[in-house]
Amino acid sequence: MTMMRMPVFVWMTLVVQFLIALAFPPITVGLIYLMFDRFFGTHFYDVAAGADLHLWQHLFWIFGHPEVYILILPAFGIVSEVLPTFARKPLFGAPVVIYSGVLIGFFGFGVWSHHMFATGMGPVADSAFSIATMLIAIPTGVKIFNWLATLWGGSIRPTSAFHFAVGLVGLFTIGGLSGVMHASPPVDLQQTDSYFVVAHLHYVLIGGSLFGLFAGIYYWWPKMTGRLLGEGLGRLNFWMLFAGFNLAFFPQHYLGAIGMPRRIYTYPPDLGWNAANFASTIGAFGIGVAVLIFMVNAWRSLRRGAPAPADPWDGRTLEWRTSSPPPAHDFDAIPPVSGRDSFWREKHGPRRGAAAGVGPAEHDATVHLPAASHWPLMVGLGMLIAAVGALTHVSLVVLGILWTICAIFRLALEHHRTPEHADQTGGLGLDHRKMAMWVFLGSECFFFGTLVATYLAYKGRSVVGPEPHQILNIPITTLSTFDLLMSSLLMVLALAAVQRGDHRQARLWLFGTALFGLVFLGFQAYEFTEFVHRGFTLQQNLFGSTFFVLTGLHGTHVAIGVLWLLSLWVLALRGRLGVADAVKVEIAGLYWHFVDVVWIAIFTLVYLIP
Repeated sequence: MTMMRMPVFVWMTLVVQFLIALAFPPITVGLIYLMFDRFFGTHFYDVAAGADLHLWQHLFWIFGHPEVYILILPAFGIVSEVLPTFARKPLFGAPVVIYSGVLIGFFGFGVWSHHMFATGMGPVADSAFSIATMLIAIPTGVKIFNWLATLWGGSIRPTSAFHFAVGLVGLFTIGGLSGVMHASPPVDLQQTDSYFVVAHLHYVLIGGSLFGLFAGIYYWWPKMTGRLLGEGLGRLNFWMLFAGFNLAFFPQHYLGAIGMPRRIYTYPPDLGWNAANFASTIGAFGIGVAVLIFMVNAWRSLRRGAPAPADPWDGRTLEWRTSSPPPAHDFDAIPPVSGRDSFWREKHGPRRGAAAGVGPAEHDATVHLPAASHWPLMVGLGMLIAAVGALTHVSLVVLGILWTICAIFRLALEHHRTPEHADQTGGLGLDHRKMAMWVFLGSECFFFGTLVATYLAYKGRSVVGPEPHQILNIPITTLSTFDLLMSSLLMVLALAAVQRGDHRQARLWLFGTALFGLVFLGFQAYEFTEFVHRGFTLQQNLFGSTFFVLTGLHGTHVAIGVLWLLSLWVLALRGRLGVADAVKVEIAGLYWHFVDVVWIAIFTLVYLIP
């Protein structure tokens, strides 16, 4: 299963994982700023203190536009699986579809400010984001034509899943065309905050994502449940949703064009908006009826639906090669993979021009399954508590963070104790834990990059209070910086000791690294205390807000690292950190070195550059 043999749906979800890892840190920082402004009196969004409300818009939309592709790319992947199956043809130009999805993910980070054309960014920024927005329409259009070419000349089997997939192609095209209109700043200025934007949004996210999700549900429901959904109710579900959706949102193009603003719940009766809004209301009820029809269909299927065979659709990909529903581990032996549509080739032979042969027979492979655990759910619950706390009370935020950290440690120790978790390579020589840490550190680069960028953007803009050079204690911080850098050297020695099985040295250097981290935190606590005694606090000015949050969040990362190192040290004391566990120390070292490098950047930008 090479990269270019992966199903297109898997490819699109892979792109989405990178979007999630890189797009969520800016909005996380924006929400942290908002929480500090609400609960602690900072000034990140306080115009009177010298702040800029555009900061919130930029942080939100740097996340908000990749989020659109986080929602739509999985639907594109579903359609790229459904259409070839029911057209009985390979996906036309599949590599181009894959590359276009990657390009969409890449360009998605360069178009966010087309949501801000009305904020007065200036002609240079407007032009740059306008061009980028027009460019991102190209890979999206490529997908549309590839799907149409897949259908052309195919032997169509019009199932419910096929209906929803074709519905996405048509409706998303309409939404995409109105989106290209918004790429022009003069046009966008007329349509901003109007119902035209509401129509565009729903044509891409309901006409796109929701129709794609329904296509996927009808397609994979037999594989998930072992029962078929009713095709009659499925088609009724489609036509009711298709009609209700278009009746609800197409008139809103007209409403926006004649001046109806969004985010209003009432309006005078003499503006000429009544008939179109009444049609939208009827359409909205139609959407509700369509969802109700699906719920009835799902209930009937689970209660007394026809049993589904392993391959009810004559599928092309390997999930149809196993039973419906599949066993927990899918396959007892690795199946042959000779191309993207490997199962189709296995059943029907290679198509003309395709690689010949089905490939080698199945060969034995060790089936590795992680042991069942409830701690990932506890991690999610802790994060939910913290998120609710950000809206209500800071004590819930603290509780949620502590809960999350505790659950993460319990999950890690569970992995350490349980032999079933031993194989983390999947037979490929790539340790999943190390790869996960690198992805996390990539996300952390965006997190700290956003914090540092905010500090630099607000530097020198404080309305009241002292300047940085009057406050910062550079000699003390230089000493603490040297201490933190030396801790990285001890971390290298600790890893080397574990790798060669020297338990005594491993214990010594792990504890030394943690101790140096604690010394750094002590220096930081002393510095903060001195600032407070001199009247310099979070609330004093914009510099205080950016400085304390930036350095405080870095200190929090150091504290988590110290806790991690002490946990490894305790395991080493108890004789439970052997040579086979060296990769766990290596991953902790990656985190620790990253935190040190980030501090070098902070120390240089905040303390050394006036």
